[in-house]
Amino acid sequence: GALGLFVQIQVEHDQLVPLAPMLVRSGVRILVDHCGRPTPEAGLDQPGFKALLGLARTGRAFVKLSGYEKFSREPYPYTDVHRYVRALIDAFTLDACVWASDWPFLKASKRVDYGPLLKLVETLLPEKRDRHKLLWETPQRLFCFEEAPSRSLVVPADSAGLIPYSGG
Repeated sequence: GALGLFVQIQVEHDQLVPLAPMLVRSGVRILVDHCGRPTPEAGLDQPGFKALLGLARTGRAFVKLSGYEKFSREPYPYTDVHRYVRALIDAFTLDACVWASDWPFLKASKRVDYGPLLKLVETLLPEKRDRHKLLWETPQRLFCFEEAPSRSLVVPADSAGLIPYSGG
């Protein structure tokens, strides 16, 4: 509604199947975490994942492309879940997909580093414009962040100098 609020849910396997009709009827905006945590070996036609893809048609649903390690059966780069990420991007478009780091990495079995997670974004979305939409534009719209007067900022490179950053 007017406040820009949404319901965020985390489901796995087929848990979304009984919830989807209620969410659709509610009229609220929806944010589904961790790609809906499909079961990789069950394929793209598993009921829970199909229910998630169906939410894309509402125009009120968003999905976080995150938490791959929580449902992948493989170590980084989690190649068994790439087809799910691509299917979500195709169904939702980048106008309704946001990236998330999964911080604070609760119950992580090993140290998690942002570098490989961001490298995976680059692998899945080789076009800079697509990454900008996923990492900047769509989250800005979803979370109702106002546009800053200038998207230029300075990030420290090291103690010797500064590198200008243009927001891309």
